[in-house]
Amino acid sequence: MVGVSRFNRRRPLLLAALAALFIAALAGTASAAHPNRSTSAKGPQPASPAAWKKLIANAKSEGSVTIYSVQSPTGLQDAANAFKSKYGISVTVNRNVDSVLFSQINAEEGTHKAIADIWVPSPKRFVYGAVQNGWVVAAVGPNFFKKQFDRKTYMISKAFIVGSAVLGMTWNTQAYKGTITGIDDFTKPEFKGKIGVPDARVSQSFMDWYLWAEAKYGKSILQKLAAQNPKIYPSVLPMTQAVASGELAGAPCGSGTAVDLKGQGAPVDYKVLKDNWNAPYYGMILKQAPHPAAAQLLADFLISPEGQKYADHGFGADYSGIDGTYYSKPRIVKLNDFTPAKVKAFTDQWVSLYVH
Repeated sequence: MVGVSRFNRRRPLLLAALAALFIAALAGTASAAHPNRSTSAKGPQPASPAAWKKLIANAKSEGSVTIYSVQSPTGLQDAANAFKSKYGISVTVNRNVDSVLFSQINAEEGTHKAIADIWVPSPKRFVYGAVQNGWVVAAVGPNFFKKQFDRKTYMISKAFIVGSAVLGMTWNTQAYKGTITGIDDFTKPEFKGKIGVPDARVSQSFMDWYLWAEAKYGKSILQKLAAQNPKIYPSVLPMTQAVASGELAGAPCGSGTAVDLKGQGAPVDYKVLKDNWNAPYYGMILKQAPHPAAAQLLADFLISPEGQKYADHGFGADYSGIDGTYYSKPRIVKLNDFTPAKVKAFTDQWVSLYVH
């Protein structure tokens, strides 16, 4: 990575595009505000069978591929292992939170020293900024054009939804003997000082979770959860592990990995609501990818039913009936809920409630 001062000079590249795209999206005039519209009469086309066969050969010659993603590290590694077993191509996984990956990608694009081939963030605004900056190329793999892959739902311009974070409620069955039916159950006295909550400063997806909770349970739910003196986590994965270990009694926003932990004997349970919140994961094949053919091949694998089984295990898949996954339509995020002014106002409010 480049140094901090050098990165700060490069950072406006994406931020400027994001600011412009907020205006365009709200006005409804820019093509980026209509991500499912084709920019050509024919629209995106898959690689021909001959071209795809040649691409696979080129990908094998490249020998490796790198993905930067906010998805579950376990699922990503399982998908990487399955991909290597199938194609003989090694996958390097850089799993981190959105804010960190954003900084790394922006620095690589600004310095033209690319490491990442595929980037998978959760904020939709990152997609608009990357596409507007010309950082993304279209996916041409056959799985992107099969009937089961609903392009109107799962394609966002040149980006694609590879799955979603379906975050349910998890609790330690030794610490709490009752029944959990909703987020408001975590405001009970039994959970005082014993719950975890996600850090809204880390990702705007977490901010969206809080907005969803407010819409479903009322504006006071944030104050009620804050009054429980919760422990703040930058990711739901360690928070879910803390529930399973007994460090926490519960978490209103937990990971589906709780199901696996329960299967391994941990005293933990997990529940997803019928109208549960979810955050789509947006995949992008980067234009300056060092391994362009392998990037195309990995992207095609990730949205295939086989790839979904691994990468989205315990989370939301693009298709129903994928073993070990949940299925729900991707949540539609309204960009005008995440203008810089609204993000700052919400973050300031959240900090005043949760950070002491």
